[in-house]
Amino acid sequence: MKSLSNKSGLLLATIPALFSPVTLANDVTEIGLVAIEPNMEALVEDLLKSQEIDLELLLSDSVPEQMIMQRSRVGITSKKWTDKEMARFDMRYGYRPTELMFTADVIAILANEDNPATSITVAELIDVFGCSNDPKHPKWSPTSDARNGESLDTHMLPFAIDHNLKGHTTFSSWVECGADGEYAHTQFLSDLPHLINKIEDEEAAIGYTVYSDQISDVKWLSVVDNLGVNYDLNKETILSGRYPLATVYYMYLNIPAHRKGFTEQEKFFIGLTLSEDHQEVLNQYGFISLPPEAIQRNKVRLSLEEPAIEGGYK
Repeated sequence: MKSLSNKSGLLLATIPALFSPVTLANDVTEIGLVAIEPNMEALVEDLLKSQEIDLELLLSDSVPEQMIMQRSRVGITSKKWTDKEMARFDMRYGYRPTELMFTADVIAILANEDNPATSITVAELIDVFGCSNDPKHPKWSPTSDARNGESLDTHMLPFAIDHNLKGHTTFSSWVECGADGEYAHTQFLSDLPHLINKIEDEEAAIGYTVYSDQISDVKWLSVVDNLGVNYDLNKETILSGRYPLATVYYMYLNIPAHRKGFTEQEKFFIGLTLSEDHQEVLNQYGFISLPPEAIQRNKVRLSLEEPAIEGGYK
C-alpha cells in the first residue's frame, strides 16, 4: 500500500480547531484505494499531487459497490447512494457512510452583451451545438425576460474552446461528433481569451465553456430546462442540482460511528470539503469550489458544528 506523506497536513492548516488531537481506536485502517468515477481521474490525481500524496485510484462506474465490498474506504461519485445501497452498507458495517458535498462540474453559456436574449433552452443548445448528419442552424428567439421581447433576427453563431470538455460527460454527449457523417456548425478556438474576444466581436455569437470561479465581466445566459423552468448560473442553483448543465459530486467516507477523531488520510479528504484552498485545481478542470453554505453543511454532517440554519442544500 502506498503511504501518505507528511505534507498532507498543509491543507488543514487553515482549520486546525476542527481537528484536535485524539487517540484513535485500534480498528482504524488506512484509506487504501480511492474509488472515483473515471471522468474524475485527472482532477483527483492533481489534488493528490498538490499535497504530495501517493494513493492509488480505483476507477469505477459503481462507487457504492466498491465501498460496500470493502475495496475502498472513500469514494467520489455524482450518483447519490440509493436507499438499497445505504441499507447494504449498514448491514455490513453497522452504520452508514458519511456523505459530504465535494464539487460540481459546470458548463456555462456566453453571449454578446448587446444581445437582448438573457436565456436559452436546453433544446436550443442541443440544436445549435449538437452533432448530426443534418445539423440545425437556429435563429435567436425572444425570451420571456428579454427587454421588450426583442430578439436578433439572425442565426446563432456557435463558438467553443477545442478539447474543453474532458470530464464533462453529459454535455459532451450532446455536442461531440462520433459517427461517420456527423458534424456541427461550432467553430472551435484555442483558449478562453479567444472565445471571449469572439463573443464580444460578434453580436449573434453564442459559446460554451467550463465554468470557473475566476471568470468575470462576461454575459452568462440562464438555462431553461425541459420543464420550462429558468435557472440562473450561480452556486446555489448548481449545488442544489437544479442548473441543467451541472453535475454535483459527493464524497462518501467509511468512518466508524463509534470512533472519535480522524486518521491523517481521512483528514486530507475531509479537508477538501471544508476549505477553498484547492479552488485553482478545481477550476482548471471546470469544477467549482464550495460556497460557505455548503462547507457549513459538511461540518454539520461531520458533527464538527451544530446546525446553524434550516434548509440548505439537499
